[in-house]
Amino acid sequence: MADELYCLPHGSRILVTGANGFVGSNLVHCLLELGFKVRGTVRKPKPWLDELFWDKFGEDSFESAVLPNFEDKELLFQVMQNISGVAHVVSDVSFNSNPEEVVPWVIQAIHNVLEAASKQREIQRVVLTSSALAARFPEHNKEGIVVRENSWNDSAIKEAFNPDTPAHLKGFFCYAASKTEAEKAAWNWVKENKPDFQFNTVLPDFTLGRILHPEIHGSTMGWVRSLTKGDRKIFQTFEPQYFCDVGDIARLHAAALLDPKTVSRRLFGFANRFNLTEIIWIIRKLRPDNTFIPDPPVDDGSDLSEVIPAKDAEKLLQDFFGQEGWKSIEESISDGLEGW
Repeated sequence: MADELYCLPHGSRILVTGANGFVGSNLVHCLLELGFKVRGTVRKPKPWLDELFWDKFGEDSFESAVLPNFEDKELLFQVMQNISGVAHVVSDVSFNSNPEEVVPWVIQAIHNVLEAASKQREIQRVVLTSSALAARFPEHNKEGIVVRENSWNDSAIKEAFNPDTPAHLKGFFCYAASKTEAEKAAWNWVKENKPDFQFNTVLPDFTLGRILHPEIHGSTMGWVRSLTKGDRKIFQTFEPQYFCDVGDIARLHAAALLDPKTVSRRLFGFANRFNLTEIIWIIRKLRPDNTFIPDPPVDDGSDLSEVIPAKDAEKLLQDFFGQEGWKSIEESISDGLEGW
């Protein structure tokens, strides 16, 4: 990949919010590998994060910026000084069951990010980490579902605010509603305000893969890791769906920031269908002596939906990064279990 293919100045600094998270840290690593510098926001100082990237890329490569919340517009504006692009990865992952405490905050956060970015002349790209749940809920064994780039999960909003929604699912629905409403709000903001920067979103489905540091839980990969200790928590809410490797998700973010041809796109990180049975088979293959791994569920089912935009996302990885295609689920799980 030649430097002239980038739409941001090579070697410039890019802001990544939530740099200590599973996706955020992998995105930082990806951008540093490409020769960019990164400023990463954290809610409080995390010296281990700076050391993680300094050890591999040098002390000038990465700098952390403490941003306790996204309501502080003045501090957010300061954090964006001398930045060429922004990836807003952070979100509310508390799975709080009260939508009034989750949805408005996530919407306000992206509004403030977009507003602050629009006041910085150097910023040419802004990317939002959305979610597969902003487009649809996975439904096992249901034929005829087609997901397109303009698909939205309006049922998530309905269920989050429905008082009859089962209590054990309420937090999940609130999270899905927050991602749906926030991405919609972001596109509407861009349409109404017409900023100088270009805007893209990335919609990861169930994300697996390498966890860069012991202090990083690993989100969905953390749930999969827990299966090696007999923890069945993942069984409570998991539905057969699509997966994507966290490295591929990071590269989709990078392409959304850097590729001149990728403008006003929703990039769908849907590699291939999978279910819990497949996860457990793979873990047992990788850890044959582990007796704690639970048995797979009965009649696990499959996600039969057709996700049309996933083909475009895979082609972007092929064209912009020279990959053959999506990383396989076995390789991704193997990477995620390394050192565990």
